[in-house]
Amino acid sequence: MATDRWYFAKPTRSLIRELRPYFPLGAQAHMNSVVERYLALADEAIEEQFERGYDFAGNRLCCRAMTRKGTPCQRLPHPRNGYCPSHQHLADADELAHTRVEAANIPLERVAVAA
Repeated sequence: MATDRWYFAKPTRSLIRELRPYFPLGAQAHMNSVVERYLALADEAIEEQFERGYDFAGNRLCCRAMTRKGTPCQRLPHPRNGYCPSHQHLADADELAHTRVEAANIPLERVAVAA
């Protein structure tokens, strides 16, 4: 999460899914709340560091896109999606692709059909 904020769409759910087998059924609700609380604090710390323009290793942040020459874009990214103003169209394409994947995973009985 600290090295690549956009790798996990839902880091809380991923971590809880990994930890669930190690906790008895009665303690899973407490484990869930603890994980959510600590990941929220971690997300706040990452966001503060991101606003300063540096990652946790002290490296300057740069846009997630590549230039036409194949080198990473060096501009400061937007905190919301990791792309600089010149590459915002790539963020829109990423969000559209993610929405399509989520829509493909919805069971048919949960999809409302307009009559």
